[in-house]
Amino acid sequence: MQLMMCSSMFQLYTAIAIKLQFLKDEEVDLLLTDATPAFEKLSKNPELSKLFNSVYFAPYIKASNGFNRIVRSKYYRRLFELFPKHFINKVLKQKWNNYSDVYFSSFNLMALRMQDYLSKKNKNLKTHLIEDGISTYIMMGQYKWSLPESARKRLGIKDFQERFCDVYLFEPSLACLNYDFPIVEIPKPIYISGLIDAFDAIFMENDNEVKEKFVFFEESFNNDGYTTNDAELINTVYEKLGKKDFVLKHHPRNRMDRFTEVLPTVDFPMFWEYYFLKHNIDDKVLITVSSNTIFVPYILAKAKPTVVLLYKIFNGTSPIFQSGNFENYVEKYLPYTGSKVYIPETVEELERIIEELRSK
Repeated sequence: MQLMMCSSMFQLYTAIAIKLQFLKDEEVDLLLTDATPAFEKLSKNPELSKLFNSVYFAPYIKASNGFNRIVRSKYYRRLFELFPKHFINKVLKQKWNNYSDVYFSSFNLMALRMQDYLSKKNKNLKTHLIEDGISTYIMMGQYKWSLPESARKRLGIKDFQERFCDVYLFEPSLACLNYDFPIVEIPKPIYISGLIDAFDAIFMENDNEVKEKFVFFEESFNNDGYTTNDAELINTVYEKLGKKDFVLKHHPRNRMDRFTEVLPTVDFPMFWEYYFLKHNIDDKVLITVSSNTIFVPYILAKAKPTVVLLYKIFNGTSPIFQSGNFENYVEKYLPYTGSKVYIPETVEELERIIEELRSK
C-alpha cells in the first residue's frame, strides 16, 4: 500500500499523472489537506475514489493556530520533533496503514512529521518527491531544527534531503538544483493513457471559456502572510485595459477575495492545468509576478501564449524569491519555451508593454 499527500491543485494534478503512469495497478491512498479549500468537497468525489484506494481529508490549516503555538515554543517544538505521532493523529485523525511508499510534493513541516510518523511504522519506508510546479525545480526546503544535529544523528532523525529516493518532474532539463537522488521524468499529459479521461470525469468539463485576452494570475502572497505590491500591479494592468480585455484568475489557496468588488474575475470553477489541455490559449496574454501558471502551458501542452512576468517590479518576498534560483529558472525557461515573454523592469515599461499587446 502506498500514500500520496496533496495540498494544492497542481500537486493533485501531478499525483493523478503519476498514479496512471507508474502506479496503475498499485493500491494507492490519497490524502488531501485543507490548504486548498476546495479539497474538502473534492475528497468526496466518487470519480476520484475510483482512481485511488481511499481518499482522506485532513483539516491541517484549521488546526494551524495550535500548531503555530507549538512551533513558536522551543520546548514544545522539540517534543514535536521527537514525538510526531501525537500531532499527526490529532490533525489527520486517521489510523494509517503500514505504507511501503509515501509521495510528497513539498518540504513543509507537516510532510516532515508525516514521514517521521510513517517511518516509525515501517523502517523500510520509501519517500518520493513529486513536482509542485516551479518550487520543486528551485527550492530545497530547509526546516530549522530545534534539536541539535548531534541529537538528531543519535536518534536517527533525518533532514529532508536524506529522505527522498527520487524526484518526479515533468521537465528535468529546467531543474536548478543538484539533487542527490535520481530524477524520474513524468510524461506529458497527452502521452499518459487515461489521464485526460480521468480529468474529464473528476473535474467535469463545462462550456465556460475565458473570453478575455489578458489574464492576470493572482498568487498566494496574501494567504501566506506576505506584504507585497501585487494588488497595485494588478490594478495598473486593469487601468490600462478595462473590463473588456482583462480578467483576474484567483489563486485556489487564497481564502480572502480581495478583488471581486472592484475587478472582473473568472466567475466559474476553473482548474487551469486542465483548462489549457482542452482549450487553445495561444491568443492569450498571461500576466503574473512569478506564478507557475504561466510556465506550465508550454511545459505540459506546448501551448504558446504571450507571457508578462512582473517579478522585477515586485516589492515583497516569498519562498520562491528567497530560494535565490528563480531568475536561474527563468533564464533556463526562456530558450526552452515557444512563448513570447516580456519582463518589464519599471511600471512605465509595463504600461507600454500592455498598450503594445492590446493593439495587436
